[in-house]
Amino acid sequence: MLLSAAGHLDQCDLLMFSKLYNYYWFIRLTRNASVQRKYYRLVSKEKKRLIDSGVDEEEIRLLCRHLANLRNPLAEKRLEAYRASQLKSLISFFVFFCVL
Repeated sequence: MLLSAAGHLDQCDLLMFSKLYNYYWFIRLTRNASVQRKYYRLVSKEKKRLIDSGVDEEEIRLLCRHLANLRNPLAEKRLEAYRASQLKSLISFFVFFCVL
């Protein structure tokens, strides 16, 4: 489960990526190959929609890697580390321009 620095699920991420969470749940649930292909096609469309709307492509890739296999702790750690580095760079960006 993805937790924010405060220790709770980030509501913004949950809303923005809710379709991906749902699609990957169905992929993990079903054993029928044609149904899995259907949901992978839906995931692909959703990823393209998110990228076109301006969401970071690397974050989507890491999130999908995590959602595909929730038992992989390294995927979750990499996603959290990437989000932390993005937040850190964003904060330093704002601090830099506030000083000017």
